[in-house]
Amino acid sequence: MKNKILLTLFVLTISLPAFASAYWVDVKGSGKINEPVSIELCYGSMDEQGVRHRDTAKELLLAGDFYFSIIDSQGKKQELQFKMEKDHWLAVYVPQQEGQYRIIGFNDKHPVIDRSANGGKNVLPIDYITAVYTVGDTLITAIKPVQKLDLTVLNQDGKITVKAFLDDKPSKYGTKLRVFNPENWEKELTLDANGEAVFYPTMKGLYIIRQDWIEPASGTYQNIAYSSKRHRCNYFLLWK
Repeated sequence: MKNKILLTLFVLTISLPAFASAYWVDVKGSGKINEPVSIELCYGSMDEQGVRHRDTAKELLLAGDFYFSIIDSQGKKQELQFKMEKDHWLAVYVPQQEGQYRIIGFNDKHPVIDRSANGGKNVLPIDYITAVYTVGDTLITAIKPVQKLDLTVLNQDGKITVKAFLDDKPSKYGTKLRVFNPENWEKELTLDANGEAVFYPTMKGLYIIRQDWIEPASGTYQNIAYSSKRHRCNYFLLWK
């Protein structure tokens, strides 16, 4: 199954309606040893045809607050250094061996989502990003969680098994996940007792798998009070 799934991406975004602006990651590479992989962190929107358009608004500048690293198949972790380009942030990595490379990102510096004007409760968003990039003929296999809130994906001949984690343990039975297909239609998944759920991609393109967890922790950030923290884990699955 050489490069059947060249990469799988998990990206964090703010809660926004369909076609609204959001962050995403593009990973571009040949899937071969010693050939560079470009990792592009972008900000923009999706049109009605499912095409993503990059933006250069201030949110792109704020994307520089993400901290990224890559973990090779032996478990060695290395920080990724990003530089800002015209319409994205770019990091380049050269894989030295076959296997699965996991790209992870974290951002706890987003401003508080202030809902006080409408009588709502303020929330501090915390975002996680992960991606699996495959080099060589290695099959994508089960992956252990490496972040506080995490998702992993296992492909078995078109059957996608999603595993959700919180604090290195399977997420709670009955937890709801959301899957957005390439046309941005939404489907809800429910975790079983093992913290797993299954779905089948029906078309080629980008699928976003999302897990949210609300932490009942209050505080103040940048002089704005919040009543809880919203941890969000989005996984991008590029189906070919």
